[in-house]
Amino acid sequence: MIDSSVWVTHLAGRGNGLAGPVSDLILAEQATINSVIRVELLTGARDEAQYSELSDALSAIPLLPLSEMVWLHAERLRFMLRRHGKLVPVPDVVIACCALVHDCELLHADRHFNAIADLISLKIHRVAR
Repeated sequence: MIDSSVWVTHLAGRGNGLAGPVSDLILAEQATINSVIRVELLTGARDEAQYSELSDALSAIPLLPLSEMVWLHAERLRFMLRRHGKLVPVPDVVIACCALVHDCELLHADRHFNAIADLISLKIHRVAR
């Protein structure tokens, strides 16, 4: 699953070598997102035209469902994170739990996922922005 922190850099065309890994995942039909990532990306559209173009492009990327199991894991994980003094935004917790439930690696450029991976067995791959 590719987090919005990676998509933003990739779509802006300014990633440090991101174009290759993201493009490779898309071409291999291994790129996925979820509804939270989709909302985060579409929120950043400059105008209606860009929103429409981005929405169409994202429609080609499979959406992993946010099942009840994802939400149950998110509730517990956010509780655990707070008990360890780590305040992680709810969207990042939900994204991490979605990757965990669907047993996929999370490609990211967001420090919050490293904090999460310190507590649970989340498969992450951090890329530099």
